[in-house]
Amino acid sequence: MDTNKMMRAMAVVGMVCAGGGNLLANPPNVSNVTLAQPKGTRQALVGYTTDGPGIATFQFKTNGVDICHSEVVRTVTGDISKYIPSAGNYTFTWDAGRDFPERVAANLTVEVTLWATNSPPTYCAVSLVEQGGQYPVRFYGKESEVPFGVTNSWWKKDWLLMRQIPSTGGEFVTLGSPSGELTRNATREVLRSVRVTKPFYMGVFHVTQRQWEDINGDSPSYFNNGAVYEERPVEQVSYHAIRGSAASGYDWPNDGHAVAAASFMGRLRAKTGGALVFDLPTEAQWEYACRAGTSGAWNNGTTITNATRDANLALLGRYRHNGGYVNDGADAPPQNCGDENGTAKVGSYLPNAWGLYDMHGNVWDTVLDWLVEDGADPSLAGDDPVGPATGTVRICRGGAYSYTAQDARAARRASSSPSGGSRDYGFRVAAPAEVLIGQ
Repeated sequence: MDTNKMMRAMAVVGMVCAGGGNLLANPPNVSNVTLAQPKGTRQALVGYTTDGPGIATFQFKTNGVDICHSEVVRTVTGDISKYIPSAGNYTFTWDAGRDFPERVAANLTVEVTLWATNSPPTYCAVSLVEQGGQYPVRFYGKESEVPFGVTNSWWKKDWLLMRQIPSTGGEFVTLGSPSGELTRNATREVLRSVRVTKPFYMGVFHVTQRQWEDINGDSPSYFNNGAVYEERPVEQVSYHAIRGSAASGYDWPNDGHAVAAASFMGRLRAKTGGALVFDLPTEAQWEYACRAGTSGAWNNGTTITNATRDANLALLGRYRHNGGYVNDGADAPPQNCGDENGTAKVGSYLPNAWGLYDMHGNVWDTVLDWLVEDGADPSLAGDDPVGPATGTVRICRGGAYSYTAQDARAARRASSSPSGGSRDYGFRVAAPAEVLIGQ
């Protein structure tokens, strides 16, 4: 390889790309973008100037074509993919010699994008390895910019990855199930019109056992085989352990997004400096995110054809008859089973159109709302519904490894006691797509 040729190719002035897609407010301006190679290195040093705070992301190109960051651009340090707190001059470095060995980055350019804090980038990631007593928060503009790729084990262990879900754009969407859907519960699954007025972040995966350990320090899950447990979803955790109890002043929706300091959500918020309001999704947010624009039972655009076994579901998530149970679905798997039975490693099946995995099956997703049996209840419809003000059990959605196909349908509404947790129930993190403060 002609090293000097690569060095010269890196010394191309970067491009300015102020703003970004779907912004609700004007972002700060970015200017004076430079791209250089420090002498004697195989690194790309980028400099840029902003006239105010915002979230900075970047994209390298070679010969005008985006370099896939998930495959190549991995070792990046400095003032990028994060909240920039004030106007000033900033720099970041890509170690191309490490990430791009024996290759020439011809005609390299870089785009730096500044996003408004009330309309942040598509992906948000939280490192669960403390730096200075805090969890760093990072942002990426699109899936190809996520280092290592979204399905890498990196995002299932010591990083928590979320994807932004768009609002409905002022339009109503229909939740619930149509009258002809197989195994429909006509009382609970009444068709209703909902508007999601603001974008929000949703966990790409269920929270895993390793992530729970990192944040809460204990290991509550039933399927704890030491060889594979880390990337399996955490289970046997209660609603109270996740966010706090109603009796203690953490009663959704009456107390809003207040959470107990010692809960999973409370610890996550504290360690990120309150950067985002992490919580469970509402029931409406969950179904809207699960469907990703589809209307059938499954989020790949198909519908249920058999109440017990369904070939379309088998592509989307773990359930009783594709490995969840043993002996052709007849018997519960042993506690120490590998991930071929019981719960699967998160991300083992196909995602929906918004890049969310395991919205059907694996473990039930615990959501914020109290259960109301009547699907026509006004608290379930309209703008950003939050569910009823009182109840005895909390909603769970999506089905689980131990349940049959009918229970994994997008419209299926189940429930569990907020004080208890079983091996069938887990959760994923959500947050309004607004960065309050940054790191």
